[in-house]
Amino acid sequence: MPRYDFGIFGIEVRTNEHNHKGQKAHVHIYIGGIEQGSMFLDGTVKDGLNGISGKVKKIIARAIVIDQEKYQELWDVYQSSEY
Repeated sequence: MPRYDFGIFGIEVRTNEHNHKGQKAHVHIYIGGIEQGSMFLDGTVKDGLNGISGKVKKIIARAIVIDQEKYQELWDVYQSSEY
């Protein structure tokens, strides 16, 4: 299976750097610097990502699942913040 360099596609996965008040852990997906939607850490779409092909969604989901533990740790830290 080919390796995907998110830099080539301009895809970024950003964690939430503030408290989401009890929401389920998720990350935000940016393509070309524009937010496209968000995904839960199990790779399912939370919202948005309309107009993104199924193939690209699968690539993003796979990358998120691979780094799921890292994102969960960051989520836990941010959920204890005041803002």
